[in-house]
Amino acid sequence: QAQTCPERLRIAFPEGPAEPFMRGQGEDFLRPPGLLVDWMRNALREQGCLEKAEMLRLPVRRLRAMIESGQIDLVAGVGEGGPIAALLALPPHEGRRGEFDYSLGAVEYVLYARRGSGIVWDGQQITGLPAQARIGVTASTRTEMLAKERGWLADPAPSHESALLKIAAGRTPVLLMHSYFADDRLRRDPLLARQIERLQPAVERRHLFVGAAQTLAQNHKGFTQRLWRALCKASAATKADGACRLPP
Repeated sequence: QAQTCPERLRIAFPEGPAEPFMRGQGEDFLRPPGLLVDWMRNALREQGCLEKAEMLRLPVRRLRAMIESGQIDLVAGVGEGGPIAALLALPPHEGRRGEFDYSLGAVEYVLYARRGSGIVWDGQQITGLPAQARIGVTASTRTEMLAKERGWLADPAPSHESALLKIAAGRTPVLLMHSYFADDRLRRDPLLARQIERLQPAVERRHLFVGAAQTLAQNHKGFTQRLWRALCKASAATKADGACRLPP
């Protein structure tokens, strides 16, 4: 019912492309915008709350600042275990063994190197790196945390695009980035694809969620639970690569 809607629903989506979840780059929403936007609109429409929604595409640093200052209510496309996820409420695993899962997709964090560099990743360690070389990452994202956990020196860039341009210019020898953004850029830019290659296997794979601001999750628990359930059902119906398994 409309009366169960929060007074404000400011929803943040990724600024960069993450096919098939988000299309295009920057603050504008393309047509079609991507699965995350479609699922969100449909889930809000089911609850009679779509008219309350204000949807934004934000770069990571601005997103973090807006969450911390209470200006964002929902964040779509949050990878579990990252610095943005730590600020939000994520849908809990349910069931006695945690067998019910509300994730909408999965994201892989992957290493990229310049072709012919001789740099090799075997799933455990990187060989062929110059001494004291730094791994390119995007600041305030899971990649920065992941590099630190692995004991790799990191060179944080302010955005995914600037991190990618650094490796293209030879300023960093290796890039650690989620594959949705990097693979999409390599597909669309043949020159870049001739310079940069993806190293297998992925460093890490994590589930994606829609996270809720702590105040929204606490003050509108019923709304938040219904939204998570509707989003999960939508991802399952689309046969996205999420692990959505709802309680009966």
